[in-house]
Amino acid sequence: MPGQLKRPPSPEKLHQARELLQGGASQREVTRTTGIARETLRKHFPGLGWTYKEGGDFRALIRHSPIH
Repeated sequence: MPGQLKRPPSPEKLHQARELLQGGASQREVTRTTGIARETLRKHFPGLGWTYKEGGDFRALIRHSPIH
């Protein structure tokens, strides 16, 4: 519902998110896995996750790679 505050993520979810980010996962992947919003990830874990350049490089790589 618009204007309704969301509950903050549990400590367990934040721990899982940190582990994934430190393991090299993108913020988008962590969001899909944990359900934590990307804005919340950026707030709790500044500097972790892919940079915009790394994300762009990855997208360019998969766009031009043949699928086997």
